[in-house]
Amino acid sequence: MSSFASMEPITVAYWSIRGLASPLRQMVMYAGAPLNNVMYDLIIKDDGSVDASCWFGVKPEFKKKNPLINLPYVVDGDKIITQTNSCLSYLGRKLNLWGNTEEEVCECEQLLCEIMDLRNGIVKYGYGCNVEKGESFNVAKAVEYLASTKRVMEKLELWLETAVTQRGQSGTFLVADRATAPDFHLDEMLVQHCELAKLAGQTEATFLQDYPRLAHFKTTFEALPGNAKFMASPLGKVGVIPFNQKMAGFGATGEGTEWVPGATQYDFNKHTGVF
Repeated sequence: MSSFASMEPITVAYWSIRGLASPLRQMVMYAGAPLNNVMYDLIIKDDGSVDASCWFGVKPEFKKKNPLINLPYVVDGDKIITQTNSCLSYLGRKLNLWGNTEEEVCECEQLLCEIMDLRNGIVKYGYGCNVEKGESFNVAKAVEYLASTKRVMEKLELWLETAVTQRGQSGTFLVADRATAPDFHLDEMLVQHCELAKLAGQTEATFLQDYPRLAHFKTTFEALPGNAKFMASPLGKVGVIPFNQKMAGFGATGEGTEWVPGATQYDFNKHTGVF
């Protein structure tokens, strides 16, 4: 049994999507700690306007405890941590998923920033890929975006190549041949990009064919016993919880497609609570 199994649940709170929270949820479950998954559901009203009162209605109370509060946030005992990379690094330290030396800590921090560049790219694409709501999925735009990831993907590929060939690491992890916070964010980014590639008519193998180290990382990292619970849960299964919000052109439904009012609903409440 994990040494974290008997601790009080760690709360990870975010919108009712995978988004920025997915690697945080995965980290808690990987470590064997109980996860209290909190979701705020953004509503698209009949007139097309957005109702986010479920979060903004309670935000002032959280602001009294942490003036910087935003989504995602993590609650651990009497501590409330916000800002994505801060949440990732906090959980890394808390759950022994962080660097043990100054060099390893620096590597974790650099990788979190680099992977966030990849995240920012797919978010910009996902929320901007359709000129008008209702426009059909544009394969050409998807292919163009996927090609644009080459700059960051090549850097991450070289990082793993160096880790394997110069440090003797396995290639299953980014830092020190054990799981650390950046691994979880990179895995989620590879999942999202591979799903977009499939919508664009590519296979996962085709999309990653120029990045064999990243392909190996994704396959072997996801197969780790520590990830089994997350991967089998609705939080980790691809196709259950959307990547993005309902106004996105990519990832607005579990299938990755555009959200259609009344036609693509899911009961997010089933995916909240303790895992």
